[in-house]
Amino acid sequence: MTGEEGIKIDAPQGLVDWLMQRDDTYFPQFDSDKGEKAYRDRYNEFAQALLPIHNNVVNGAMVEGALKWIEETQKIAGEQDDAIRDIRLRELQDADPICHLNNHGRGHVDKVIQKASEMLHFFDRGHLTPYEGFFLLCAIQLHDTGNVYGRENHEKEAGRILKEKGKPFITCSFERKVIEKIALAHGGAYDGARDTIRYLSPKKKLYDRDVRKQLLAAMLRFADELADDHSRADLEGLEQNTIMPGGIIYHQYSKALHTVKIKSNIETGATEIDLCYDLDSDIAAKQFQKGKRSVFLLDEIYDRTLKMERERRYCMRYLRPCLSIDRINVNIVIHNANPLRSYEKHEIAYSLEENGYPHSPASGHIRDFDSELRTGEEELNYMREKNWEIGL
Repeated sequence: MTGEEGIKIDAPQGLVDWLMQRDDTYFPQFDSDKGEKAYRDRYNEFAQALLPIHNNVVNGAMVEGALKWIEETQKIAGEQDDAIRDIRLRELQDADPICHLNNHGRGHVDKVIQKASEMLHFFDRGHLTPYEGFFLLCAIQLHDTGNVYGRENHEKEAGRILKEKGKPFITCSFERKVIEKIALAHGGAYDGARDTIRYLSPKKKLYDRDVRKQLLAAMLRFADELADDHSRADLEGLEQNTIMPGGIIYHQYSKALHTVKIKSNIETGATEIDLCYDLDSDIAAKQFQKGKRSVFLLDEIYDRTLKMERERRYCMRYLRPCLSIDRINVNIVIHNANPLRSYEKHEIAYSLEENGYPHSPASGHIRDFDSELRTGEEELNYMREKNWEIGL
């Protein structure tokens, strides 16, 4: 046994259980007489050490945002010109630095692991080695913890937390650096470019074993993209109106997304993703704050599915030929909020995929994919014409 053999993960097994079943011959040698632990134990202890941070990510981000708001307010208060002071106060209000994140804690980490596991079920070659699985799981545990120091540049705080919390369990500095790089590439930008995976080496030779850093980073990045469903919404906060205005749209989005499924198309054999959303007409009729703009939830769904399509195209560049997800199918159902007419619904369906000669990336507007889709404003007018319950 060389430890270089990849091992397929079959459904419904998850990545953690798969790793726990691998024996020590799949990993670099270690000396238990010197207190060195098996890689399975290292992962478990690292995950446990991060649990307090996972549980505090949302509060930490909000506190950091509040402190930033207080600091900026104090600076503005010293402005002598009344007109300039008023302008700067309005700009600060529009910026809404207090960020009420949707779930970034242990529940989100578990969901990312679940989505990464589902992706691995569709690998038809190039299966992960257990050593690579160890790196992927550690990076997933780490990737969002930097939010505890604030949302801005949270990816870059991963190394700080890894050094503080992970060093007792992952003693090798080379291994910690690989974990940090994989986690760092899940978002943000490098030298102003969002193409963060490109700056990783395709393979890292570590203890005579290949670790495919670009592939693992793409796994984490796309699994994170797929893990934004209803489990991330603060339903109680939405019900009790305790979420800051600038964060409501993100929780409403997650609440509406009830299904994210990777599947094989029976007819074509292609691997696809189904996204299914449900929302009531009174929610569809509202506009929510997003930065300096007000947006309908339907338009937010359009934008987010376009973003997922961009991420699909980007991540597949590094996941092929092991995995190729070729299409995203979107289904949105809007229900009449009137209890007496709740049987009435309007369904919107479209697919996102590469077609024809490539002349531009997936961006612009959702009508680039379906010219007949209604915008949020047009959907509101449609519901008014049908006398639906819109709560305005």
